Amino acid sequence: MVKISACVIVKDEERNLPQWLACVRSLADELVVVDTGSTDRTVELARAAGAAVHFFEWRNDFSAAKNFALQKARGSWIVFLDADEYFSEEDIPKVRRYVERFDRERKIAGFFCPLVNIDVDRAGALSDGGVQLRVFRRHPDLKYHGHVHEMLQARGRGWQMAEVRDVRVWHTGYSSGLLRAKAERNLAILLAERERRGESPSDAFYLADCCFGLGRYEEAEAWARKAISSGFTLGGREQRPYNVLLNSMLALKRPFAEVREAARDALTKFPQMTDYKAIEGVSAWQEGNYEEAETALRDALSMTKAGDGHIRAVILGHLADISHRRGQDAQALDDAAEALKEERFYEPALSLLGEILRALPAADAIQFLNTIYNPSADAEFLVRILAKCGLNEVCLYYDKKAGGRVLSEEERLLFAGAYPGAARETARAMMRCYAMGILAARRAGTEPSLPKALCEEKTGLSQELLGYVSKLEQVFPWDAENGK
Repeated sequence: MVKISACVIVKDEERNLPQWLACVRSLADELVVVDTGSTDRTVELARAAGAAVHFFEWRNDFSAAKNFALQKARGSWIVFLDADEYFSEEDIPKVRRYVERFDRERKIAGFFCPLVNIDVDRAGALSDGGVQLRVFRRHPDLKYHGHVHEMLQARGRGWQMAEVRDVRVWHTGYSSGLLRAKAERNLAILLAERERRGESPSDAFYLADCCFGLGRYEEAEAWARKAISSGFTLGGREQRPYNVLLNSMLALKRPFAEVREAARDALTKFPQMTDYKAIEGVSAWQEGNYEEAETALRDALSMTKAGDGHIRAVILGHLADISHRRGQDAQALDDAAEALKEERFYEPALSLLGEILRALPAADAIQFLNTIYNPSADAEFLVRILAKCGLNEVCLYYDKKAGGRVLSEEERLLFAGAYPGAARETARAMMRCYAMGILAARRAGTEPSLPKALCEEKTGLSQELLGYVSKLEQVFPWDAENGK
């Protein structure tokens, strides 16, 4: 039987490592973990799972760290997933079967498989990540190159790479909350490497990606155009420069005619890319050209397939908005609901739905929303969005379903129309904040200046405010002599 080594490089990955370990433990015969400076429980977790842990001093070079891991591996095949990547339980046996099959085909160095990004910050929304090479032979001809966006390259012997479609890598590392930090890190490494070695044909490709992740859309657009004209391609990510170009143009609100031209150029090269036709529609929508927008969006909708949840939500959400602007609220309601069934945390569709539901009795609005959402688990999101739509009774219902953990007391009173009570609770909350400020100022050796309304002629501070300060002093005792 073929021996498989699972390798990973890590730094402070205690959050992701358990998923990686659970995946590779049942797949690999050896676990190789290379730590580049963790300060959390990463190393402890790896050792407890039986992994061989090695240490590598980080020097802003992903390839160097990964090649070090390859040196430590002893299997004839390598599974090199990142710590935030994994195979599903049903796919793990398939990976081993493919390894055993391709091991007999001596020219096959490894195989590509689809990668799917899971955005944990958007309730698990999925997006296509192209195809990636994560499984390959351990051989001196196969090494990683590139300080960042490292790629495995096969040199000599006429190696070939296979591709499989029924095994997917699941990736959580591009979740919304993580993207900016990664882009900043990668940009710094790229620019330093570019300064060291001069320009490379791949620079525009990677710089476009980084600038887009940082919201520097004009730079991203320029680099994307340069990447496209350079002819540089990257296996499994050939369409990425077009994605960056079109989305940057959309973010910059470039004229619809320009976006349409770029989108149609991209579609000649990648005719199955639904996103490009959808971007054409959204650009027309931005300009208020709703006829062109609807045509392009419906064309895009017809191009979607199973698993296209996010792009379907975007398309349907914009179609709903167009119908709403035309006064066709029945159609808008249907499209917005369908968008949310595709991706229930797609905020624009829920905001539009909230506007339409204002015309209904609260009970009917709640009944409709409960066909899409879990009343308790999704309550916080629903209240946050629907409060902006003036659906006060609906918000009170979902707050109650959540056990009163969403709204503050003053918000509940305000939504219930108890305005004097809401005002009193708000005043008390402000008083508690002032009390904290007074306590902090006194311990810093100063006396704060306060509005006259909070002061009384004899005591200096109002009795209520003094009471709050006194309670705080009991909760947070202070040793004045030692300053703690």
